[in-house]
Amino acid sequence: MVDSQLVDEPGVEKIVVRNLRHTDLPDVVRVDAEAGGRRRPEYFELMLMRALNFTGLQMSMVAELEGRVVGYLIVSLYYGEYGISEPTASIDAIGVEAAVRRIGVARALMRQFRANAAAIGVVTVRTEVEWDDFDMLAFFRGEEFQPAKRICLERTVDPTG
Repeated sequence: MVDSQLVDEPGVEKIVVRNLRHTDLPDVVRVDAEAGGRRRPEYFELMLMRALNFTGLQMSMVAELEGRVVGYLIVSLYYGEYGISEPTASIDAIGVEAAVRRIGVARALMRQFRANAAAIGVVTVRTEVEWDDFDMLAFFRGEEFQPAKRICLERTVDPTG
C-alpha cells in the first residue's frame, strides 16, 4: 500500500493521502467533533487501535493539506465473514473538515482506497449511512455506491428485560 500519495486535480489544492497513524487520533477526533457536534476520543481510539493493530493490512488513511490533517477514512477488511467468500471492505468512518469540503478531499481518500483495495483483490466495499444524511448519500452515490442486496437489521433492547 502506498504510504503517501499526492493528488493533483485541476482546480483542487494539493491533497496528500497517507496511511493513518496512531498520532493522528487528535486530528481524527477534531474533524469528527466538528461534523457531529461532540467529541468521541474513546470511540476513535478503539477504531484506530483495531484499524492499526488488529488487521493484516493497513487500509485506513488520512488526507492532508499543507501538512495538516483535514480528512480521514477508516476501513475494515473481511475475509469470509457473514458467509461471503471473497474479501470485502467496510468503510467504518469518513470525515472531512467543513472548511475544505467540496474540493476533493473525500474523493482523494476514496480514490486511493479503491486502488489499495483492488490491489489486494477486494471486490466489494460496503458502508452504512443514516437514511436522512442527504449529503453523505449524495457523496456515496457519486462514488457509484448503490443500495445493497443485503438488508441491515436492528432492534432496540429493553434494559429491564
